[in-house]
Amino acid sequence: MAREAKKKFSPEETKDKSLEELILNHGDGKYALVPLASEYALVLRRRDEYRHLTQPEILDIALRHLLTGEVDEEHVKTASAELAAQLPAELALNDAAKKKL
Repeated sequence: MAREAKKKFSPEETKDKSLEELILNHGDGKYALVPLASEYALVLRRRDEYRHLTQPEILDIALRHLLTGEVDEEHVKTASAELAAQLPAELALNDAAKKKL
């Protein structure tokens, strides 16, 4: 019996699907998505609109964005690199502010 290809869902269809169903229906590299989603969750955590959410909620959002194709791996890598570049500057500002106290 021939194996059927995984069906790609439209954005309207993915809004109604659970996260578990999206993960199971994601054909290639579903295990590689976990570290990528974790990295993207760190990027989302720095944004003002996500600061009030808990870490599991942000991780769910990151996974959903990756599984639905709202963001791709290149976007995550560039956003993560920008975040990494910002952190040393912010740490230097915090150290300077502490020294003034």
